[in-house]
Amino acid sequence: MASANSTKIFFQFCGAAALSLALAVLPSAGRAQDTSAAQSYVQSNVQTALGILQDTSLSASVRRDRIHAFLLSLLDTQRIALFMLGAAQSTASPAAVAAYNEACRDFMVANYDSKLGGYAGQTLRVTGAIQHAPGDYIVSAVLVDPSVSANGKPPPEVDFRIVDEGGHLYIVDASIEGVWLALAEHDDFQGFLNAHNGDVAALTAHLKDMTAQLNAATN
Repeated sequence: MASANSTKIFFQFCGAAALSLALAVLPSAGRAQDTSAAQSYVQSNVQTALGILQDTSLSASVRRDRIHAFLLSLLDTQRIALFMLGAAQSTASPAAVAAYNEACRDFMVANYDSKLGGYAGQTLRVTGAIQHAPGDYIVSAVLVDPSVSANGKPPPEVDFRIVDEGGHLYIVDASIEGVWLALAEHDDFQGFLNAHNGDVAALTAHLKDMTAQLNAATN
């Protein structure tokens, strides 16, 4: 698994171009209606997260507690955790999977915290969205630094995969410039498990160590 200093590991999201092509045949008004809620969700909530990180009136510990609580409201942590665990969930005990899910949740929140912290001076601008499947969207955005004058360099692109679960929207993956975090972490988790005889408890302990490193780096 990647170290805390190498969590920029990301994977190209397979099929994005194909999805765009498939959606091109749908009526534009229908696409706008389908994706508008997901776009608004990303614009509002990710910008709120960036605002928490920019709030210098808060102490570091209070700011971290607030951003962690807010991120937990945005991320479908159990879905992501089980995706990254893969087939190992079928051979591990329920107690081991539960402990892993908790450790993975804390790791994901700390990881997203560290990623957003790098863009705390910027603002998010949603640029569009496509519908992957009913209730499953890819929302595209850019991070704009208002303190930097235009220098010809395009702002970094970020994308979010959003799912609608019973009317509640959640983030299940995010990328920078086309490379996706959960997909890359899935490969890292599987590599760790392969190197440790599928030991989910060992993966759980490793995630706790990684989370401690991430939290220490953002203090």
